[in-house]
Amino acid sequence: MVHQSPLNAAKTPLPREIQALSRVGKVPVLAYLEWPRFGQYVPAMVVRTAPGRVLVQWWPDPFKPGERHTWLKDTDVRQDLRVARGSPQAPGKD
Repeated sequence: MVHQSPLNAAKTPLPREIQALSRVGKVPVLAYLEWPRFGQYVPAMVVRTAPGRVLVQWWPDPFKPGERHTWLKDTDVRQDLRVARGSPQAPGKD
């Protein structure tokens, strides 16, 4: 099955640029994906790195089998997401 790539997917680096994560294994992160009508943060795992790019593994539907792998710019991958208290994006806001 062919899936649409996020608009912000980065170009696949050359094999010599790709580095496996050392002893750490996969690292949990939040990946920002841009779609034609919206932006989306998804839970993901860093699989490999290259200069300025990160290969993330993510799950379109956590309740169904299937995973995706996408190269993203390293600026689109975060270990956490901070939101100012009282802002409309903060948890608990209706």
